[in-house]
Amino acid sequence: MAPTKNGLTLVVDVCKEVAKNIGMGIPPVRAWRTRRLRTANQVFSTDDEFLERYAFLATRHLLGQLKNLNGLHIAEIGPGDYLTSGFALLAAGAASYAVIDRFPGNYDSPEAKRWYQAIQDAWPRLFPELPWPEYLSAANFPEGYADRLTLIDAPIEAIQPDRKYDVVCSYQVGEHVTDIEAFAKMNARLLAPGGLAAHRVDFGPHDCWFYYPDPLTFLRFPDWLWRLMGSNRGTPNRRRHHEFQAAFAGAGLQVEAADIAFFSDDRIHQERMAKRFRAMPYESMKIGTAVYLCRT
Repeated sequence: MAPTKNGLTLVVDVCKEVAKNIGMGIPPVRAWRTRRLRTANQVFSTDDEFLERYAFLATRHLLGQLKNLNGLHIAEIGPGDYLTSGFALLAAGAASYAVIDRFPGNYDSPEAKRWYQAIQDAWPRLFPELPWPEYLSAANFPEGYADRLTLIDAPIEAIQPDRKYDVVCSYQVGEHVTDIEAFAKMNARLLAPGGLAAHRVDFGPHDCWFYYPDPLTFLRFPDWLWRLMGSNRGTPNRRRHHEFQAAFAGAGLQVEAADIAFFSDDRIHQERMAKRFRAMPYESMKIGTAVYLCRT
């Protein structure tokens, strides 16, 4: 982990972020960067805790909400470099899995296969109550399951869905979408009657801003400067909790906020934030993560 930063490094970090953003605006640089794994710095492990965090998060969460996934058609937005959660969801009983990602990963690479095999090997130990399906094999996933898998390689805000799903979910994705109102409306279009949308949103700092004592340092910048630092890079949209609630409600969904985690009061300095954030409800600014459960 990098050392905790202080105010003296803020200007340097702003300059670095601007330079990175300019670089991502150059087509060859962007093409090279988007080919790199988003988990490139992640050291693979078959440790149970590691697999729970990086492979079974969606499965554990949806099982907690729905009790069982048998026969459900599930769509996940932005699952990452590999179809780890999709493989696990099928193992848990889902009838089909769709991945929606504007930057799809190399899902059948040797590295991906290593993840799938680790999931299958760990399954009897971590999910003893759920027998592994006879039809499902890590060695043949995903190429052998075209009848159960769908890839939609487009931004969630802009896709043209031709079917509906029982579950639409995402984890640490909502804070990166370009238009949360369009995101919410697409959820309403994707959900089958009685369906569930579950989205975990991380309102905290990303990248270099993670290491500042004030977790909301990244909210100090005016919008024009934030765009200059990240418009080409998929940096957080900086939309806050109350805005997500309003977006989902505005799309006609019944929304419940659950599993809310807060920043401590002594770490929130709303008076230092950019003007539009200073005017927002303090209780909304305190929220670090939340799960939005939306129903039709």
